[in-house]
Amino acid sequence: MIEIRDLTLTLREPILKNANFNFRNGKIYMLHALNGTGKTSVLRTMVSLLAPSSGQVLFDSKPFANVKSQVFYLETSDWFDKNLSGFDYMQFVKNEWHSNQDLQDIINRWEMNNYIKTAIRKYSLGMKQKLVVALYELSDAQYLLMDEINNGLDSDSRQILYQELVNLAKQNKLIIMASHYQDEVAGIVDDTLTLKHHQLVRG
Repeated sequence: MIEIRDLTLTLREPILKNANFNFRNGKIYMLHALNGTGKTSVLRTMVSLLAPSSGQVLFDSKPFANVKSQVFYLETSDWFDKNLSGFDYMQFVKNEWHSNQDLQDIINRWEMNNYIKTAIRKYSLGMKQKLVVALYELSDAQYLLMDEINNGLDSDSRQILYQELVNLAKQNKLIIMASHYQDEVAGIVDDTLTLKHHQLVRG
């Protein structure tokens, strides 16, 4: 479970004020913002990339610093070092997250064999986004925080992604995803949260 306790987050303007919410294991949550801003800031705060003004984010009653290997957050493919290959990143994630997932099975599922050992600077947007998704699966982390993970994927790839997310939730993973594809993901999410009036509001 992820607990947001009395969380206040202010950047140029207030995003959250004394917000509270409990995210349950085995569920898929969609995070939505009416004005399109704030979602990424909330996710960054959950993984300590931003510091809240007050309040806490706890993972099974522990701070993020104590559970880093159980959390996976890769905000954007822009984070990649373009001189490394996708295979370099897959090996890194498998080792650092102590994953038992089969690396080759994931490469096959996302049809990356032809380019996975090529430098990322030669990847298309879709290829980079498939790598992002593959790293989430490979991490085998308990908590998966996703920011527009379906951007850049074609329709078929998005459907594969959604089925994989359902499978992960069945394994009791906790998934939080910010997405513009609200209609597409409506069928797989258990709860939709909207950033509204500086709170996380259901629906």
